Formats: sequence, structure tokens, C-alpha cells
Amino acid sequence: MKFFNFMNSGEKEVLSANRNEQPANRLFITKHMKGSIRAIQVEVKKSTHKTSYINAECANIHTHEGVIEGGDIRVKHLKGGKIVANTAVVDFVEDGIIEANYIHIKRLGSRNLLMATDNIEIDKVDGVKNTITINPIFDTEKLDKISDLYERVMFYKRESASTQKMAEAKRLDMEGRSLNAQKCRAEIKAIRDSGKLPESQLMVTVREFDIISRDYQRLVSMIETLKAHTDIAAEEFKACMRWSGFSLPQRVICNSPWRENSKIIFNLPKYNLSYNPSKGEDARELYLWYNSALSLEANGEFDIKINKKELSHDSSH
Repeated sequence: MKFFNFMNSGEKEVLSANRNEQPANRLFITKHMKGSIRAIQVEVKKSTHKTSYINAECANIHTHEGVIEGGDIRVKHLKGGKIVANTAVVDFVEDGIIEANYIHIKRLGSRNLLMATDNIEIDKVDGVKNTITINPIFDTEKLDKISDLYERVMFYKRESASTQKMAEAKRLDMEGRSLNAQKCRAEIKAIRDSGKLPESQLMVTVREFDIISRDYQRLVSMIETLKAHTDIAAEEFKACMRWSGFSLPQRVICNSPWRENSKIIFNLPKYNLSYNPSKGEDARELYLWYNSALSLEANGEFDIKINKKELSHDSSH
């Protein structure tokens, strides 16, 4: 068996456009390619037509303008074409669409759509108006559990802070009434010892003080209960964060300054986060980081973290 089957320019439809047929083993196309082909391995020495379709496990194409679907795809110049693959490595792309798990672009031209579930790595940005999207694969069950635990901790913290304010107000009120209440108690006792009935106002003053005292003790007990609930939920949250981590592994890596009018998008289960690098910005690494600080100021959500050229990997944490 030959390592490659050769196609010349007169054989534009080696395989039927029916994509359910058994693919060829290896195809080596020496000139401009049109039509639809399926093969395990394809190499196109020149270019593909914009209406062409290729399905291959491995492909190496010089200039691609059509559609290619496959496993590991290598293209020198993607010119208005589309790649859907596991891994896509492209030397230069303009007006192209790439959907892959991992994407590596050596030179990024203008008006491209890049979508990956893993890393997107760019050596140099030459163009503008690019949209770069990361679609990370989430364990939604774990993410929902983390979010629920965070919300529970924050609920207890908010309730505790509110209760402490009320308790402090009760304490100040109680201290302000204490001396007068003691005098009223002493006066009530003296009047009763004399066989008389104390005035109702004296009784009301003491009664109000006793109610405030009981309210204060009730609030103190609530604060202790809320603290216990907060500690339990916080420990569960921290345990979840140990196996979930603080950041997702998917990154947009750019080894040169950015050009203007490009957008980087991270798709989350319930919403998206986006970032627009400015012209000349050295945003070398962008990724999702979960704000796990257990404080009222934290938002308990994902943020986009950016490592600049001069920063080490861990310096943004």
C-alpha cells in the first residue's frame, strides 16, 4: 500500500460528497483542491477552494479557504475558511473561523473568530476586530454546590452583622436605662415595704428595662448560633475549594502586545465575562478566577484575571 494516494488538478472529486462513506487512508493533493473528500490523513500542497470540504484525522494544508473537520489540523494560511478540530495550529489567519479544543496561532490577522474549550495561544497579534472565546467545560454540580455554600456563608454573615448592630443598640439603650431602673426598683421596694402600692410609671420603667435586657440576651444568643452556622458552612466551602481550585485551567495566552478592537469572552453556565484589551496592552495571560474570599465585599463569582508581561503567574492572586 502506498503511503499517500496522489491527486492532481483533474481529480477534483476523489470521494463522493456523501460523508458516510468509508474514508480513504491518505491523500496527497498537489494542486488547487475543490469538492469534498474524507480521509485519515490529507496533505494539500497548494490551496483549497472556498466551497471545498475536508474530513480527516490529520491534515496539513498550505492555504485553506473552505471547511475542514478533523482531529489534528495544521494550516499555513487560513484565508476566510473554517476549521473544526481537536487541535488547530495555524501560521497566519485572516477572516477565519476556528473551533477546536486547543488553538495555536502564530500570527493573528484581522476579523477572526476563535473558539476553544482549552487554551488559545497566540504568538503575535497583527490584526484587529478579533473575537476570541473560551468555552470551558464546567462541572456544574460542583459549581452549584460551591455557589450554594458561598451564599449560605454570606447569608449567615449578613444576618450576624445585622444582629450585632441590633445587639449593640440594645446594649447602649440598656446601659442608658440601667441607673434609672435601679432607682425605680429601690423605690418600688421601699413603697411596698411600707405597705403601699407603687406608682404605675415606676413599674413601667422597670418593665421596659427588663424587656430590653431580655431582647439583648436573645440577640447575643442569636449571634452565637449564627457564628456556629457560619463556621460550619465556611468549613464545607473551604473543603469544596480544595478540590475545585481557585481558577480554571483554560487560558488565552498572547505572547505579544494586543491591537485594538478585539474581544476576549469566557462563556459561563449562566452568563458571560468579556474583556477588551487596549492597543499595545501586554495582557499575556487571561483566565477565569473564582473569588472565594469569605467576606461581605467578595462577590462569590468568577472574574477574569490578567497576568501582565512583567508579572509572574501567581502575582495576581
